[in-house]
Amino acid sequence: MYKLFKLPNLSNYQQTLLVQAILYSSVALVLLFAFDWLLLLKGLLVGWVFFCFAISISLHKYASHRSFEPRNRLIKLILLWLGNQATLGSSIGFAAGHRQHHISSDTDADPFRLTDSFMHNLKLWFYYFPTGTISPRLIKDLSGDKDYKFFHTHYWKIWAVLPVSMFCLLGPVYFVYFFALPVVYGFLGMSYVTVVAHSTTWRKWFNGTADFDTNDQSWDGKFFTVLFAGEGYHHTHHANPSEYSYSIPGKQFDFSGFVIKYIKKD
Repeated sequence: MYKLFKLPNLSNYQQTLLVQAILYSSVALVLLFAFDWLLLLKGLLVGWVFFCFAISISLHKYASHRSFEPRNRLIKLILLWLGNQATLGSSIGFAAGHRQHHISSDTDADPFRLTDSFMHNLKLWFYYFPTGTISPRLIKDLSGDKDYKFFHTHYWKIWAVLPVSMFCLLGPVYFVYFFALPVVYGFLGMSYVTVVAHSTTWRKWFNGTADFDTNDQSWDGKFFTVLFAGEGYHHTHHANPSEYSYSIPGKQFDFSGFVIKYIKKD
């Protein structure tokens, strides 16, 4: 994906996948050899909050869809920093893939399109997807923004400060429970968005609904809405991608949309 962008010192998609694999492995090892219920519950809570702010609000609703503008530049920089910590590539890179997904949802040009191949869908689950159809023109608004460009250009330098500091100060076990585990929680949220929320099989299992004519296979699921701070209303989102909140009075509530009301410009 990143080879498409005409920017120096690019954050590398393959490197991102490698770091993701390391974080997945570290979580598995600590849960196997240093399991602690209390730390697990605390880590999952941090993961839920992290997903809400770093992925749902920052990478998804702000960077990818520009569905709102932050109240001030400080909030903007915090959101961009949180988006970096999600370890899903820079905000620019993430937005390019996600925008292509919306343009061509569930078609051959969709980088997240499910197929009959188990291996292909498994790769999508771990955020490995074809990037050849993603055009750099999709993110001209972001690549021309000095703040987005800075976080993109210095992606790994900015990303590394928090995990390295936590590892050195807290030790490997606490690092995993309070950094790696929350980040992996975010990865699983993206697995939901890229695989589960467009799978007709998963829709049957979870009694998913689709009340809008979106010409794709997206569906809404209340269970995943609870897990991922409102992002379970994925079909509602596909029907109204420019909206920052998927809430429908008396029917459904989007927590991240509720938060955005207090950090966006009026």
